[in-house]
Amino acid sequence: MALSDLGTACTRLAELFKDDAGDLIATLMANLTSLGGAEFSMVCEGWTAFFGSRWEKAYLERRLSAGVVAASPWLQGRLSSRMQAPQEMKSFWRALLGLDIIVDSLLSLPSNVYLLGKKWCGSSLLVRSCYRGIFDLMMNLHSSNTNTRFLVTGTPGIGKSFFAVVLMSWLVKEQGVTTIVYESQDKRYLFMSEGTDLNVEQGDKTDFGYEIELPTTWWIVDMATATERAANTVLLASPDRTRYKGFLKLQAATTLSMPVWTDNEIEKCRLWQHPNLSASTVQTLVSKWGNIPRYVLEKASDPTAQSSLEDTLSTCRWDDILWCIGEPDTAPYSSHKLVHLELVGNSYTKKIMKLASPYVAREIEAKAGMHHTRLLQNLVQLSIGKPAYAAAAGLFFEMYAHRRLQAGGSFHVRKLNSFNTTQPKGSKPLALQRCDIHEFHKVEEVAQQVNHVYCVPQAHNFLAVDALMQPNILFQMTIAQKSSINLKGLHAAARQLSKKPPRIYFVVPDHLYGAFHFVAGIPQEIEQWVLKVSWM
Repeated sequence: MALSDLGTACTRLAELFKDDAGDLIATLMANLTSLGGAEFSMVCEGWTAFFGSRWEKAYLERRLSAGVVAASPWLQGRLSSRMQAPQEMKSFWRALLGLDIIVDSLLSLPSNVYLLGKKWCGSSLLVRSCYRGIFDLMMNLHSSNTNTRFLVTGTPGIGKSFFAVVLMSWLVKEQGVTTIVYESQDKRYLFMSEGTDLNVEQGDKTDFGYEIELPTTWWIVDMATATERAANTVLLASPDRTRYKGFLKLQAATTLSMPVWTDNEIEKCRLWQHPNLSASTVQTLVSKWGNIPRYVLEKASDPTAQSSLEDTLSTCRWDDILWCIGEPDTAPYSSHKLVHLELVGNSYTKKIMKLASPYVAREIEAKAGMHHTRLLQNLVQLSIGKPAYAAAAGLFFEMYAHRRLQAGGSFHVRKLNSFNTTQPKGSKPLALQRCDIHEFHKVEEVAQQVNHVYCVPQAHNFLAVDALMQPNILFQMTIAQKSSINLKGLHAAARQLSKKPPRIYFVVPDHLYGAFHFVAGIPQEIEQWVLKVSWM
């Protein structure tokens, strides 16, 4: 029986081959035997044309190599889930590679084109500076043959999944990568690019095994687990040791940490992507949640999401906080709403765990009740030998010191001189009266306050000082010797005081008072003092 449409026959034969439809292939092949030589040559040409593309050719070679299919009864009976990806995903891929990605700007796809082909992801994202920093470090480690496997972790809700988008673009456009497998939950997508030849396929989590065994492939795994494969691997994950414990044991694996957002990033994203949210609304949410865009921007108006912070606080104990600080990879997921991962320096390899906000610290203090001072004292002592606890201990001590100073009383103080000047023999105690409190948004507001009003910033990451008081007092709380201070912030604060010279008091717990010494770099016109807050 002759075949009337050779083009259709070739396509059908190829599709049946890809689907392992053995019986149907046999029938079709039998029909081909009635063709003459010229007609059969046309079939062969059609077959070649179908598999002639780079992608189909690679697929055919994999299926035929080493007789794997013929040798495996399981494979012979298995229907492949591999197929062309939906048009939404292909449109995303083509649009992404057509854009120039600029750090600290908004990456915007065309109308009706969505990030990763998913409408709920939206069409734009803020290209954070840390995305560039992590990518550059990753490429440096990769080019030096130090690492080929990277865990990128960070506090839930900061946009680790969106990093995959810019990572894919930079890999193709800057590193010449042609094959990327992106895996999320139970699906995999094969993104391919060679010049203007672009394609995207999709499959389940067992597909594209050939590609991820190639050392030239990059395998990006989000919300899933990654195993040992030859591909360069990037695993995106919130702190959860069960997900990546095995991965980090693999050769050439390392961890890179992504920080929480900066104030500037939150404000840019509010203006560009959430203009319906007022600055005051977002600032109020930041004062509770910290700089987590999921909760202060994306879900700012979601009652269920917003109530989850109070739900977590209601069930959290002091020991839970210490657990999350000391072993964040094993702590309950919800604990990371209260304790955030932050970077030490700009290396993306060193991190500390910090309380999300002063609000969270106050709520945890309140739960501890009459035992709080003893627990805090123990935490400060613990931080001396275990620096991982220092950030949390510092914030809890700051809250404690604020309350003591605001309540007034007599405090031991000592003037600090540089090492090449005569040290003072002693000083009179500093007497403070009970203070009214003014929370300021801008430091310039302090200049309008009368004497003895205790001025504290609304933002918990205000630079240089923790409180100010007219006519000439600056307070900086610390549980460790200072080696430097933010001079720009210090000058801005000192300019608001009405009396000269300004004094900065380093407020410390009693064990540090005697040993605390002069901090280099502070201008001579600002007097340095140390003030002891004893435990009560």
